[in-house]
This record gives sequence, structure tokens and C-alpha cells, in this order.
Amino acid sequence: MKKNYFILLCLFLTAATYAQEVLSISGYNGAGSTITATTSTINDEITIRFEDSDIINNFYTENQTFIHTYLGLETSSGSFQAVPGTFNDLSWQPVLNLTDGDASTATNTYEITFTPGQLFPSLENETIFGINFLFQNQFGGGGNNQTVDFFIDLVDATLNSSTLSVNDTTKTQIQTSYNGGRLEISGINTTSNISIYNLLGRQVVDLKNVAINGTFSKYLDLPRNNIYIVKISAANFSKTFKIVAK
Repeated sequence: MKKNYFILLCLFLTAATYAQEVLSISGYNGAGSTITATTSTINDEITIRFEDSDIINNFYTENQTFIHTYLGLETSSGSFQAVPGTFNDLSWQPVLNLTDGDASTATNTYEITFTPGQLFPSLENETIFGINFLFQNQFGGGGNNQTVDFFIDLVDATLNSSTLSVNDTTKTQIQTSYNGGRLEISGINTTSNISIYNLLGRQVVDLKNVAINGTFSKYLDLPRNNIYIVKISAANFSKTFKIVAK
């Protein structure tokens, strides 16, 4: 009996060792903050959890089922180093999904689990002190469409090649288009979820566990003269695109 307890204890400790650290920003009301990681380095998977307490004035998340993260790394060279893309390009930015089930009523809580180091191949072998970041909604930056800056103080470590090697490099090749009522996606070779939202944040299409082998095509016939946000996600990536139904 004691042996069984010992085995269970070992399994529990092993699971705890590989559990990612959860870094929470609670009750955001317009002010930035620093979050200190106790175990996580740039090479580790982390969970960022963000709670917006005023969903209209300080950061507009009313009816937003997801938000974007603009981020760069803190090194000896300074803040926001090696940012992968421009501020206004939402397609490269990691996506946090709504977790509380009701985007129309405060508070709104969003979450993402990812390995930030995978976005920064140009900083391989550099020592990373932390992550500089802010959140923005689907309408882009400016005013209450974005938060102020935040900082995660990581355990200092060198960004290593093994972290970068698990990155799905094909995600940068994903393309999507919408013509004649048909959604076309290319550059994916894995089972994915496809969601489409209108500019009010309302989900109008939800396709789950779609097996994609290179290309995907589906007739949707979305209402015309509208702009939509397409979110494509799988186990190891998440990307968003803007399409126009003409």
C-alpha cells in the first residue's frame, strides 16, 4: 500500500514540474503593472490571464470574444526588442480568448497559453530578462482600443535553439481570402478550428476540428459589404485575418 502511495506522489510531483506558470493581470482599470514570474524563463510555456474590469472606457472589450497581444522582449539592449511585426498588423499577434462566457457584461477575462520565445528567432543565444507587452482589440491601437504597457519579469535565461525548434514555422505561410462567397485557406497541414466574427465581436461562423491538408475551401455566403475577422487556431498556433465580403 505504501508503495502505491509513493508511486502516486511521484506522478503528482512530475505533473507539477511540467505545469506552466499562470501570470494574472486582475481588475485592469487603466494602469500598467509588472508581474514577476517565479519559475518561468523565455523558454517555458506560460499562461497569461487578463481581467478587464471596465470593458468600455479604459479598454474596449465589450462584446469582444478575443483580444491581441503586441509584445517584444527585454534584453540588455532595451525594451520591446525584436518585435516580430508592426503594431497595426494583428495577424502575427498572439490571441487571448474569452474565458468567462459573457463578453457583454463586465468583467471580461481572457487567456492564452503559449511559449513566447518561439516568436523571437533573431534573439537566439541572447539573455532575456522579460516580456514587454500590451493588449489591443480587433479595431487596432489608439484610444481605448488598447491598454497601457505591461511587463513580465521572467527568470533571466538565454533563448535557446530547442525553444525555437518547436515553433510551427509554416504558420507564417498561412494565407486566406474570400471571393464570390467562398472562404479559401492555404498553408495549413493540420486539424484546425476556424471562427469568423463581425466587427461587433459576434461569432458568425464556427467550424471545429477541420482536417486541412494544404488547402481548405468552403462556401459561406456571408452578408455583403461587411468586414470580418477570421481566426484560425490549432494545437500549436493561432492567427487572425481580416476579410471583406464584397
